[in-house]
Amino acid sequence: MEETVEETINVLYSSIDNFLFQDINFSIVSSNMPKWILDEGISPEGVLTKDAYEICRRKVTHPIFGLYMYYYELWTIVAAIQDRLQAVSMFLTQFYDNIPCIAKFTNNQYTSGSRQCGEFETSLHVLLNSIFISYASVFDLLSKVAREEYVFDKYDFTSYKEMKSNSVLYNFNMRDIAQSLKGEGMLFSAPLVVRKFCTFRNEYVHNGPWDMRACVYYMAVNGEPADVIIYSPDMDDYGNFIKSGSRNKFYSQSNRINIQLPDMIIELTEIIRNRITELSNLYQAKTVRTVSSKYTAECINAIMQYYKSL
Repeated sequence: MEETVEETINVLYSSIDNFLFQDINFSIVSSNMPKWILDEGISPEGVLTKDAYEICRRKVTHPIFGLYMYYYELWTIVAAIQDRLQAVSMFLTQFYDNIPCIAKFTNNQYTSGSRQCGEFETSLHVLLNSIFISYASVFDLLSKVAREEYVFDKYDFTSYKEMKSNSVLYNFNMRDIAQSLKGEGMLFSAPLVVRKFCTFRNEYVHNGPWDMRACVYYMAVNGEPADVIIYSPDMDDYGNFIKSGSRNKFYSQSNRINIQLPDMIIELTEIIRNRITELSNLYQAKTVRTVSSKYTAECINAIMQYYKSL
């Protein structure tokens, strides 16, 4: 049975843990690590000011502290991927609780229709665009993990300050990522469905909704109710809105986005699953060492010395 995306993410968590801490007894070292390394600057559980946090950071010198700081920061990115995917599921459920995903008729069978705009119709457009935004956020977050996997060996955790992927955002021509992540069916091979999601997201975030009136069309055939439709703009073969000058909202293709979206989601889910699985494989391939009791003891000693310095 094929893994769900959630199960695939859980494998990624384990693969990262096993890779980062292959030299130490993870449970022993983790149980002694100062709590501020986990919470401060990341979680409401932290209560230190920025200045107090920086004082704590200056007191640590062993690379194990930097590695754990990095680990929790990478962990928050993977957790954010889960959060966005859960948001997509929630938005999809709410969206399709209120509008059908299957059409009973083709566009050329409609004989009439009414356009309605109001609070309900606006809420449908907001939910729809929230799906595009959440998925585009997943693209950005996966890009960060991909960069971190590729550049990990360049870190010096004795003087760790920040992740090398902090400014990374998804694009179709990313560098400094593993070549296997650019293969067919992967996010960075720029599949058409990914380009479409990016187009919808960018238009909504940077230029506004594609239908400023947030309309829903209630179609009829020979006077009888037929389908409920949200139309989306014409797209070219590269997933961009077709434009002329500043106009890019043409509707000659009669794209019924609420009918097309489920197939798009299925295709995109497979791409994301493949991407996460390959990231797990890359981390697993680099997990080649065994736990060192000597290095574990060295790390514990460094932690104890930090506590004595307080």
